[in-house]
Amino acid sequence: MKKIKILLVDDHKMVREGFKLALETKKDLKIIGEAGDGNEAIVRCKELKPDLILMDINMPNLNGIDAAKTIREFNKDVKIIILTMLENEKFIFEALAVGINGYIYKDSDISELISAIHQVVETGEDYFNKEVTKKIINYHTSKGLSEFYDETPKSVPLTERELEIVKLVSEGFTSKVIAEKLFISPLTVVKHRKNIIKKLGVKNFNEVIRYAITNGLL
Repeated sequence: MKKIKILLVDDHKMVREGFKLALETKKDLKIIGEAGDGNEAIVRCKELKPDLILMDINMPNLNGIDAAKTIREFNKDVKIIILTMLENEKFIFEALAVGINGYIYKDSDISELISAIHQVVETGEDYFNKEVTKKIINYHTSKGLSEFYDETPKSVPLTERELEIVKLVSEGFTSKVIAEKLFISPLTVVKHRKNIIKKLGVKNFNEVIRYAITNGLL
């Protein structure tokens, strides 16, 4: 069994130990290293080459978002999930802008975190739970995205089925659940997701959701 190699980044040692104990109950997950701040995370990422980084935001010396931005400059393949107590929409948008693959609150169930890890690493799909997605949509509705993105609305090249999938993804549903709701196979959902990304000329589904919000599709 191939194990998912994880770098755990948090400035509190007890927090790191807690997550390490919980995650390593799963035989396919392995914590290969730890870091206490963003600078150390960058060094450890270069040394250890993890599959996934679980990273806090609020840390000394260099915060998690700035560390993720630097890591993306030399490693575009490693998956990064933000694991934080910060619920402010500002941090969510800043994290999205640097290309993270997931955003989860520390008080979420460990089962949700494990599911998110598998989804991000094994399927390549980003993970944002319903609470985070709701904050994104509510923030757009009340204030707009101009602070973070300078884009003008474009014509919508997506089919009705593709728009339906975008809406369901934005509500936090996985490809498996979407397939059940639409009575199609999970593989078909994955193909639709890839086609949507290709049509819009974006890098990932984070940017698809951003596009949908910007253009009033959600």
